[in-house]
Amino acid sequence: MSFAEYTRGEALKNAKNFKILLFLSLYVFVHVFCAFADELLLPAQEAQALIEQNKGNDKFVILDLRSPDEYRQRHIEGARSVNYYATNFQRMVSLLDRDATILLYCQKGRQSTLALRAMTKLGFSRMYILDGGIDEWVRAGLPLAEP
Repeated sequence: MSFAEYTRGEALKNAKNFKILLFLSLYVFVHVFCAFADELLLPAQEAQALIEQNKGNDKFVILDLRSPDEYRQRHIEGARSVNYYATNFQRMVSLLDRDATILLYCQKGRQSTLALRAMTKLGFSRMYILDGGIDEWVRAGLPLAEP
């Protein structure tokens, strides 16, 4: 075997090992983050209890991450509208108190997990997600703000 064949063979072997290591690292990261997010999921009844416990608390914020139109149609009383897909999302949440307790919700829960990740990077630490989003809130028969 020549030197060129040996180095090419070693390079291919190392590239394959690198891909496997990269895949395993990403797999672990995603599962650890999802497990972390799962701990922060609140069923609708628990989210309502959290809201009730924090009535009048300036350090408690409910964020509706859906579009402004969806927010106008129906939302949880006291929620602030901060569209996750808006170009100014990070700037808007940066204005919030990082020591506040924050309840995040969207339609079904997908944007909430993404927002949680973005807000964690911004230094927020006390956040919860309404499991199943506003759809689950409505299914549980919990009250909404008057339109």
